[in-house]
Amino acid sequence: MDFTSAPLPPDPHMCNSTDSTTRSPLSLYSEYQRMDIELRIPEYMDACHWHGQVEVNVPFDGDVEYLINNEVVQIKQGHITLFWACTPHQLTCPGSCSNMAIFNLPMHLFLSWPLDKQLINHVTHGMVIKSLAAQQLSPFEVRRWQQEINSPNEQIRQLAIDEIGLMLKRFSLSGWQPILVNKTARSRSSGNSVSRHARFYVSQMLEFIGANHDRPLTIESVAEHVKLNPNYAMGIFQRVMQLTMKQYITAMRVNHVRALLSDTDKSILDIALTAGFHSSSSFYSTFNKYVGMSPQHYRKLRQQRGAIG
Repeated sequence: MDFTSAPLPPDPHMCNSTDSTTRSPLSLYSEYQRMDIELRIPEYMDACHWHGQVEVNVPFDGDVEYLINNEVVQIKQGHITLFWACTPHQLTCPGSCSNMAIFNLPMHLFLSWPLDKQLINHVTHGMVIKSLAAQQLSPFEVRRWQQEINSPNEQIRQLAIDEIGLMLKRFSLSGWQPILVNKTARSRSSGNSVSRHARFYVSQMLEFIGANHDRPLTIESVAEHVKLNPNYAMGIFQRVMQLTMKQYITAMRVNHVRALLSDTDKSILDIALTAGFHSSSSFYSTFNKYVGMSPQHYRKLRQQRGAIG
């Protein structure tokens, strides 16, 4: 069986902090996101990037290091690690690893799988999650899935997607722990099951938020778009996403600020406006609440890390 695959074209839902015009993480959600699977040598990244999918990394023959929200995160050989990639991240040390699996999973697909609600809560709140055990996945399986998700046979494609979902189900049942904890308070996870009906409406809400991220957004305007009562819309959004609509919008805007503080020399006021904050006082208090320090201090620390690297 031939496991080779052609290089993927550039992903329209991928954004780099060095782009001439950066896009908000809010704008990157799409039901049309594709699933990407790579098996390759990990490469050093000059700057951070972000995208709307959930990213899963498995280094098979060595440890690698990322900088995620200005924190060093070591991904150990053989362990499955996942995080929501709308968080700005940068691979800073490939080490001796020469073979790493990288999955980019569309968020709407990730939310449709029957995973531990606490795990979903951690991921949507910007944490990095690691399997407790190593060697739960082999390069052979990754190569096969890599080929099968591009198969012309729809049943083969769906089989590969189902198997990847089961791989994450096994991950969620076999033991995991957060290795990067977000400083913001987490919502209490809901034990209620989520219906396909609810996921459909939340997907429509996320699309609307993405299309209007640069305008003032209210719960009423989002609920009106999907023709739901605002209280009901808020309730199903929180059940599916494991965070409130306001938390989601604010966290994505803070992520955008972090990336621009890290890799550009724009003024802090310009960055705040670009990310969708329209009041400087509100911006400074929100950033301090979510990050635990001022924007100036965050930029200084990031520059110091860059100089050391």
